[in-house]
Amino acid sequence: MKNENVICIMAKNPQPGRVKCELESCLSRAQAAALARAFLLDTISTALRVPGCDVSIGYWPPESGNDFEDIICLFQNEERNRRVSARAGEIALIPQSGANPGERITSLAARLFEDGAKRILFTCSDNPLIEPIIFKASFELLKKHSAVIGPTFDGGYYVLGLSRPDISVFDSINWNSDGLYRQITEKLNADLINWQELELSYDIDRPAELEQLYFDIDNLRLAGKNLICYHTEKCLANFKK
Repeated sequence: MKNENVICIMAKNPQPGRVKCELESCLSRAQAAALARAFLLDTISTALRVPGCDVSIGYWPPESGNDFEDIICLFQNEERNRRVSARAGEIALIPQSGANPGERITSLAARLFEDGAKRILFTCSDNPLIEPIIFKASFELLKKHSAVIGPTFDGGYYVLGLSRPDISVFDSINWNSDGLYRQITEKLNADLINWQELELSYDIDRPAELEQLYFDIDNLRLAGKNLICYHTEKCLANFKK
């Protein structure tokens, strides 16, 4: 490990039938898988543009390592920023292990802290709108706080940052209920953990959020931001064809 800051992307193998089933009401299974792969490529691109940090992918299921190696090769070929593309070879692929998402993150955190990480950001791969400044700000906040968390409109989170290996934020979490963000923050408060909230964002899980994504990409381009969502925009353009 080269750096004390680590971004760990939690990613499910983007194969047809394994991704967000809610989007299959407006997309085919193949299209939903292609979009999930584009989301992952954009998340990788954003993470690699954050200076002074290592990037890893915690992948699921554990037997899909070869597929994720192929995804990194695809990224190297399709990423428009050559300097970012060149960094893709540095990405560490780590299989997730555990019965639920909480156990998987806890296991990954233990491994990364043991390898020398001081600050870890866990992020999902279904929010291609995240900009590097969010990750940069999160690492700065983790210098003074033990945890940071970015809430989503649906009650979940898109970033969870930790600067201590002894924080058990997922103890007693009910993964089959809504309000994951509330459960985690209540646990942080109960354990007297010093934490900071990030700005509100959203995951693209449902057709309404996908429609919002189209508008947000247009606004990014009007603002002159041409790198964010590049792979996702390209994928959506192919759907229109």
